[in-house]
Amino acid sequence: MGAYQLKITIKGSKPPIWRRILVPQGVTFETLHNTIQASFCWSGQTPYQFEFRSEKIRVASDNIEQTGNYQYLPAAQAINDQIGKDSKFTYVSYGTSNREFTIQTEDYLDEYQETAPRVIKYKGEGSSDNEMEYDMAAVNLRLEQMADGFKPIIISDIFDCYDKNSILEIAKRHQMTGTTKLNKEELVQKTISYILNEKIMKPYFLCVRDCEMNAFEKVMSGCTKLDFLEEQNLEYLYAGGYITSGADRSFLVAEEVVKAYEALNTAEFQEERTRISRIGDYICAANSLYAITPPSVLLETFNKYEEKKLTVEELLSAYESLRPYRLMVTYIDGNLVDAALAEQKSYNDLLRTQRKVPYYIPTQLEIRFMADNSGFLMGGELSRLSEFLISELSVPDDMIPLILRQVQAEISMGGQLQEVVNDLEAAGILMGSSEHMEKLAVIVTDIWNNTRMVLNRGHKPYEMVMKGYNEVSAQRKNIQKIYPNDACPCNSGKKYKKCCGKNA
Repeated sequence: MGAYQLKITIKGSKPPIWRRILVPQGVTFETLHNTIQASFCWSGQTPYQFEFRSEKIRVASDNIEQTGNYQYLPAAQAINDQIGKDSKFTYVSYGTSNREFTIQTEDYLDEYQETAPRVIKYKGEGSSDNEMEYDMAAVNLRLEQMADGFKPIIISDIFDCYDKNSILEIAKRHQMTGTTKLNKEELVQKTISYILNEKIMKPYFLCVRDCEMNAFEKVMSGCTKLDFLEEQNLEYLYAGGYITSGADRSFLVAEEVVKAYEALNTAEFQEERTRISRIGDYICAANSLYAITPPSVLLETFNKYEEKKLTVEELLSAYESLRPYRLMVTYIDGNLVDAALAEQKSYNDLLRTQRKVPYYIPTQLEIRFMADNSGFLMGGELSRLSEFLISELSVPDDMIPLILRQVQAEISMGGQLQEVVNDLEAAGILMGSSEHMEKLAVIVTDIWNNTRMVLNRGHKPYEMVMKGYNEVSAQRKNIQKIYPNDACPCNSGKKYKKCCGKNA
């Protein structure tokens, strides 16, 4: 483990009062704040702020108001994400008497055997809260006592906290056998040994997407607090047993996982992983748009945007790598088929419905969005539905993502207003009035016309008309839009234009 050598000087002190300390890499700015406070024999229970003025960056405690033209980073971010050798920045401790410090990064030590920060030199006693003489040995003992959070995390300690079913889920994800008769202690040891084996770990990590790898390496470097999207990007590695989170949503990587990852983390490995990840993104997008994808269509899309061209052989090889862990498709009869359709054995019916429609080729932005959101493609029309559900029907925020995905999936397969209403009712969401039904009808009609439909091989209904495929679309069952003279789907007995659609 490395360490930074910092010189921390009270600004304006005469004669100068400073501490020279060694701080292990990977500690957070919050930990650095506590270390500085302890090194000057202060309590540390004060608001604080670090500032990198030349870069217009600040790191502040939660009780500090964010002002000015500065970018604010979380206090839980690792210091080595921001500082380097010869860095110079300021630190302010707010309290009964505000104190401002200048911090100079003097050096970086490659080999630092301690897990706690240490004061190695000092000048001046400072303004001690306890009016004591400065005792460097006592201060370092205090820093050691504070450093429990710096101790390496052992993977067996993590697994011991899991219940047996959770460990079995991890084992099952890696196709591990021979677990049924093991007690928990035996299961813990066998599972840890299994998932850290390079033959098991490498193929699993080859399926890690770039955004997931960035989040993983951020945690591995010492950053324990992540934003919402970064947390989502750790789900795959969490499910594999390679990362854990605490009750406070702090994330940790065990020392053995770090060492095992470092052993396989070569330039060749990362190049292979990135390539497989990129191919997986295109497969995900294609499955969301078509549900049944010939390799030729996927190659056409991939080779339209990517410099290094893809072959059928490489595509099928990547499919075999991704299939055990990530893909929701199955290769059947020369097509990549949605796994649910393949299991139901109903893909031939869909194929007959799609047969006269060409494939929509998505944009790169659509491909990336679908890959980042498990095939979900958010549009402005769904945003309107989200606003309606929250503001008009008081639907909790945490229910919204699942509802939007369900609505999109329903409409993508040709579902109408009544199917959407049925789905909402199944989720416990009822229309409180005819006015609510009218608003919902307008929104659903708008979503219908702007959804990339599986039945249309990714085309929106209005695109079908514009491209001259409206006759093909009209031959299908249950996918036409709601027209003014149609019976209203709310079952009022009135025409749509006289009922829910009168304001459309």
